[in-house]
Parts: sequence; structure tokens; C-alpha cells
Amino acid sequence: MKIRRVSFLLVIMLMIALLSGCGRKEENTEETVLPAGYEGMMKIWKQQAASDSVDCWYTSDSDKAWLETAAKRFEKEYSIKVNLVYYDGVSFFEDMNQANQSGNGPDVYLMGNDQLEFAKNSGMAEENTGFDEEFWKTNYPEVAKKALTYKNKQYGYPVYFDTYCLVYDANLLKNAPASVDDILAFLDDYEDTGSTKAVFRWDVADPYVNTMFLASYADFFGENGDEASSFKINGEQSVAAMEYFQSLSAYLWMNKNNISHDTVMNRIKDGTLVLGLCKSDILPVLYEMNQKADQTVGNPEDTEDNSSEEPEEGSETEQTNYQISYVPSLTAELSSTTISTTYGAFVNPYGRNKAAGNMFALYLSYASQDKQYAGNGKLPVINQKEGFDSMQAVIYAQYLNSKPVPKVMVLGDYLTESGIAFDAIWEGKDVKEQLDRLQSIMEEKIK
Repeated sequence: MKIRRVSFLLVIMLMIALLSGCGRKEENTEETVLPAGYEGMMKIWKQQAASDSVDCWYTSDSDKAWLETAAKRFEKEYSIKVNLVYYDGVSFFEDMNQANQSGNGPDVYLMGNDQLEFAKNSGMAEENTGFDEEFWKTNYPEVAKKALTYKNKQYGYPVYFDTYCLVYDANLLKNAPASVDDILAFLDDYEDTGSTKAVFRWDVADPYVNTMFLASYADFFGENGDEASSFKINGEQSVAAMEYFQSLSAYLWMNKNNISHDTVMNRIKDGTLVLGLCKSDILPVLYEMNQKADQTVGNPEDTEDNSSEEPEEGSETEQTNYQISYVPSLTAELSSTTISTTYGAFVNPYGRNKAAGNMFALYLSYASQDKQYAGNGKLPVINQKEGFDSMQAVIYAQYLNSKPVPKVMVLGDYLTESGIAFDAIWEGKDVKEQLDRLQSIMEEKIK
């Protein structure tokens, strides 16, 4: 997740530049809300298109092949060429503003919902008014719509998402644990004679993942994550959840300096982990492992014949059977809530071809969803139902029950400061004092 910390002064400068420096009459951005479906709006925008080309900026190199394929299909269907521009700078909206002033800004661009407040305050996000509420309720999950809503107005078109899940070895666990307490109970009884397997790991230094301990109880910038002044993290239940988090430090013997998301994935690749909290990009790893296992077994009938055989304990070639499940609650009394990031296609109000920008954005969001995972390894926001395999379906269900990552500009401050607080709590510092400190710091940042 890309988090760019920007000052309020920069936002003001960008807004002034937009108002005074674009050097051309601003188009009327109001659109009549229509009950039209996908095809109806695409026809309307096609008629309004200023030219037969559209410019699209993107910031993730992993999106390149997917966008190139989608652009070819889009051009074939609508006779509009997509010019893709990979942006690898550090001042996305500032550079977009400069490009707008020279008439070279994008018509559409991709970003995570965590950047929405900055995009809106910089004047770079066009409000989405082309569809009525029924269209969104019928085709998109509430979490996706909520992620792209700022101050009760929707911006952009949701395309794909990231969240996290529990990966577990089904050869060692008949059922996925319902709580972290269940994991600890398994740990008490687990014997690994080869001393090769760790039981439970996650990137304990990642505040994005650790927020699962707090998200059920803390107020993270309001219901929609767009109210910077609405922040409360040191309540009684938040303290209880973080005291539980702290207790895991001694129980699991995890050194936060030696664990990262990559090391957790590598342990899964090596078969040396029983359970792990992983981001949704673990899917390609599991598919590759399953493919290699199938190649090793060879004949599918052999798999059935040997499925009941117990693997040799401690063997370097011991077979694993990793499956995906929901992130467990903490205890019977303390719940957990995952965070998700929804990535969308957003229309630039100062693009030269806004109608075509809306077309390509909606095309990515709606018409290309069945090709999303194959294109960039990310799951689409629209439910593919039978098009999802069993592991994808679990991650999608986790997404539906997640909270969108906040979109306020102080999110970067929260991630930095909460990371410091989580580290201190993990190392045994007083939980209430650390959460009080975090609350105080964030209140100062919000002023």
C-alpha cells in the first residue's frame, strides 16, 4: 500500500494552481443520474467522447500486463485507443497537476482508496454521478462502495482489492481455528519432533495487519474513514485487545525484527509453518505449491491411494496441505476485524477526454472483472460466484466483512505512530500508557 505523506500547505498550493493555472474553461461536471445500466452509459459517453484516445496513469508495475490486455480489448470493442503511462515518481498529484496545466494530464488513473482525501482536496477526483443507487447495490458489495465514498459522495470505480487471511496446514489441523485462543490450545498439544515448524506467525511489525486487534473497538476516523477529527483508540476494550496482543509476545516467542510478510510466505513455501496471517497476495504462492505437488505425485489416482498415509515426521520432504480460512477472532470475548484496501479507477476532472476516461474506468471496474485475477493476481471487487475457486471465495468473503482502510490524509501519521506503539506494547511496555500516548499524538496531528 502506498502511503504518501503530504502537508496541508501542498494541498492548498495545488488547489490554487488548479483554479488559476489550468488556463482553460472548466467543463460542466454535473451529470444527470440515470437508471441506465452499463451498456447505456457506455453509449452515452461514447457519443460525448472528445477524441478516439484516452490516457491512463498507473503506479503498480504488476498492473502493466493486465492493463495492456484490457486496453486492447477496450479498443477493439469501442474504437478508443488507451495510452498507458506508468508513473514511478513520489509526488503523484503534484505531478498530475503540472501535467494538467500543460494539457497532458491523464483522463483516468488508478489508486488505492487510502489516497482519496488527498485526491479530492487536490481537485484531482471527479465525483461519480453516472449511476443511481440501485446500480451500485445490484452489482457491487457495500465495502467497495464505502471505500470509494468521501463525505457522502462517491468517486471513481472500484476494481480490485487487498486484504489478509489465515493460511493453515490442513494436514495438521482438521478445521481452521475460530480464535487465536484455539491456536494457542493447538500449540500446547503440538509436538514437532523434527523441530522444523513454527506454529503461528505474522508480520508483527506491520500496523496494517496489527490493526485487526483494534478495528472492532477503536474509532478510526469515523464510520466511513473520512472524518479526521473522529479518532478514539484508548478505550477500555481497545486496551483489553492490545493486552491480549502483548500476551502473544511471550507465548509465541516471535522476534519482530526477524519476521516480515516475506519471511512468513517463505516459511509457507518451505512447509515450515503451521498457521500464518498473510495478505491476499499469498494466493499465487499457494497455487504454485499445489501445481508442484501435483507434478510430483504424477498420476491423480496415486494421490487418492496414498492420501491416508501419514507423512514421516521431521522429514524435509514432509507434505503440507495449506488452505485458506478467515482471520480468527482473538478470544471468545474479543473479536478481530480485518482492514482492506480497494483500488479504483478515477477520472481526472482536468483530463482532455473525461467521457472516454469514464468509459475505460467503468470497463475495468465492471466488464473486465472475470479476467482480473488472471491479469494481475488481484481479486475483483465484483463477486464472481462460481468463477471463484474455494480459496478465492474465502478471501472475497473476508473482504466483504472487512473495514475499508481510512482515506484521511493523516493515515500515514497513524501508521507510523501506531507502529511505534505496537512495537513498544509487544516489548512489554504498559498498554494503556502506549495507547494514551498514541491518542495524544494523533489529536495533535489532527489539529
